[in-house]
Amino acid sequence: MKPRIPNFNTLSTLIDRLSIENVKLAHFENALEHDQLPAVEVEALKRKVSVQREMISALREELVAFMEDAFLSGRYDYLKEERTFT
Repeated sequence: MKPRIPNFNTLSTLIDRLSIENVKLAHFENALEHDQLPAVEVEALKRKVSVQREMISALREELVAFMEDAFLSGRYDYLKEERTFT
């Protein structure tokens, strides 16, 4: 396993991004279900929902691959991020 980069491809970053994208999806779906929107906005939201589902699927695949690699190798290497101020 190559060392992971904080705020880019670590486990916590993948989980955070997955949760954010799910919140976006919920927002779009809620608007479709409950808001009285013009047809143009409904179509735009439907496209956003489709993109969000693709994003979530890709993130899930990335997370599963990450976890399989970590479990099978028994390692989770990451670069230690130095802070500017301590």
